[in-house]
Amino acid sequence: MSTHFRYSTDHRSFMGMSTDLEQMLAVIDFATEENQLPPRDWEASIAWIQSAETDDLIPLLEAFTIRPAPQTPVAQNLVATVLQQLAWRAGSRADNNDTLPPQHLAALYRHWHGADATRVWLLRCLALQYDHNSLTTFAELLVSDPPVDAATALTPLFQSKNYDPAALFPRLLDGLSYTSLAVLILDLANYTVREELLDQHPAEDRQSELTQLLGGLVRELEQLEQKPQAAATRPNDAERVSESVSLAVSLCDALALIGSTSAISQLYQALELRHRRLRLEAAASLIRLGEDEAQQALIQLAGEPVVRLRALAYAQELDLVDQIDEKYKTPIAEAEAEVAWWLAQPTQMGIPPTTCELVDSRTQHWPGYDAPMPCFLFRFTYQFGNSQYSNVAIAGPLTHAFATSFCDLSAEDAYAGFAGWHVDHEEIYEVEIDPANPTPTVTEYVGRIERDGYEVLTPSLLGFFLGEQTLVAKAVRDGEPGYVLLENTDIYWRPQGPDDPQLLAVDAYGIHKGHKLLRAFN
Repeated sequence: MSTHFRYSTDHRSFMGMSTDLEQMLAVIDFATEENQLPPRDWEASIAWIQSAETDDLIPLLEAFTIRPAPQTPVAQNLVATVLQQLAWRAGSRADNNDTLPPQHLAALYRHWHGADATRVWLLRCLALQYDHNSLTTFAELLVSDPPVDAATALTPLFQSKNYDPAALFPRLLDGLSYTSLAVLILDLANYTVREELLDQHPAEDRQSELTQLLGGLVRELEQLEQKPQAAATRPNDAERVSESVSLAVSLCDALALIGSTSAISQLYQALELRHRRLRLEAAASLIRLGEDEAQQALIQLAGEPVVRLRALAYAQELDLVDQIDEKYKTPIAEAEAEVAWWLAQPTQMGIPPTTCELVDSRTQHWPGYDAPMPCFLFRFTYQFGNSQYSNVAIAGPLTHAFATSFCDLSAEDAYAGFAGWHVDHEEIYEVEIDPANPTPTVTEYVGRIERDGYEVLTPSLLGFFLGEQTLVAKAVRDGEPGYVLLENTDIYWRPQGPDDPQLLAVDAYGIHKGHKLLRAFN
């Protein structure tokens, strides 16, 4: 087997192995950075999993169970794709009761203890099978040996109603002691009640425990708010605040769904905190528990862009929407809220902007949509002491902002930049150029540009647009730096003066192709 793979430059040499399983295991066992299948060949070698019978997949699980967890990034990636195929198969066959034996999945999960990035797909497979035995096994494994990325495992349960949550609860509630699990478990419990999968909240018997937990979190957040601002924004404290707020929000929702009037005092305390998301959840929960005094707080929170959309949704649910100021219900106000919420996500800035001002709004056709779309550009600013950061974001067909500043671009260029980035088409893409090893085509294009009076500093990328090819190069013209784009016989120049945004080559090309798209659509 090893001899076949050693000479893997000719991939046909091991494609003739006796079984699909043996072939697949050989690739995994002997893969290195230098010695691995091209992605397409690997995908072809594991495609059999999707249509395999259960009896044919048990040997696969058994083979993994006698192997150690994959150690190298290459092996981990290969094994993860195999387990993802199993999870996909589980989801596609759930209605046919064609499930993998939970005990085999559990045995492999335990055997690969610590290899969370890989084995989490086994939990997802159990979740996607939806039968009683799979879900009981899932709950036991999740609580007794939680993975780092529990969201990957739990997500399918938020996307379906075709299962009995009684197989999960109350065992899942034992995971509330884990920081990484508590929010997800409470949110799932809340989901099962809200979607009427259960008549009674799974945590109803634990409402005293939940109330005490909320009270403790509120006190902790109060203490953090009393710290000097510089200390409160330290990474450790910021992480504690984020975790505490997320859990407190889930607790507010759970206690309201349970109907726990004994938590009213703690909910009012949460309403006094500075964090807008938590205040909104506390207000909504209090109103659901019959506390009309909290209505004004919810109505006022519609004025805060970062929570405006959720405040409007709660106001609609609680028959308070007519009391919300009309200026917070306009398309522009909702678009501003989209931008503020997007920027506040941990994967973006992490906090809402200090200010967010409308730059432009128009209705236009947009790639990927059949009807014209309302489009909005906002200039947002973050004030950090004596310094500030500003940029431009789009809302409407998408919500996005670049790391590169778009502040000095015209509205037309900004829309084009976002459209060029947003388009998804197999015949529209870019390929980076290695300046040290340009292809003959690149060399020819550079020569044509230089004959036109440009000094090419660096050829950056080739853009492909529905059969057309464009060279983007960093260049100088008349002493001014910028990007030059050659497309067919046409040359386009985008200067980069000292006061202009310092665009990347991909941004310059994005604006160029975005203009082509928007002209074609409009």
